[in-house]
Amino acid sequence: MKDVNTVYIGSKPPMAYVMALITAFNRSGADSVVLKARGRAISRAVDVAEIAKGRYLNDLKTEKIEIGSEQMPTEDGRTRGVSTIAITLRKGAESAVKAEAAPERVEEPKPVEETKEEPEPIEEPKPVEETKEEPKPEPPTEVKAAPKIDVGLSDIKGVGKTTVEKLAEAGYKSPKSIARAKPSTLSEKTGLSEKVATKIIDAAKELLNS
Repeated sequence: MKDVNTVYIGSKPPMAYVMALITAFNRSGADSVVLKARGRAISRAVDVAEIAKGRYLNDLKTEKIEIGSEQMPTEDGRTRGVSTIAITLRKGAESAVKAEAAPERVEEPKPVEETKEEPEPIEEPKPVEETKEEPKPEPPTEVKAAPKIDVGLSDIKGVGKTTVEKLAEAGYKSPKSIARAKPSTLSEKTGLSEKVATKIIDAAKELLNS
């Protein structure tokens, strides 16, 4: 197969490109030529193919049509999408086309607009529900027995200040020590009568047992 010639379609009248197409076939002897155009020239490329097939080259057929897009720079430094078309025309006796049976007009593709992809919305993380721990039941508090209140000699029934001093001088510092004493010993150490000593001892025992 010979090299494929390419005819670029611009803003000239369609007949100028029809002549260029016929020249490409005749001059190089190529069996196929590609018409390329972009943007507004796409419809003109289709017209060139129809005119050439209908009026001048009856054995010409459309082998394939490729439609695409390319990015073109703009004056502000950006790029924009521009539609493109490539029509491959092939000569062949087996595919003769009559003048009156022109191929259907290829609909001009719409320019491809440069679309900016919108970022997918980021799902906000759902707040984690705080699990409140149920308060543990506090262990039952032990009921402590109330401390015993220390009692002194003056708490003994019937014992006055003078008697307290005598008991203290005799070495009796608490009702407990008096409750353990014997009446005779207590009487001897304090100078109290044995009868009074007995009453004091009994009163001390009663105080401790209350």
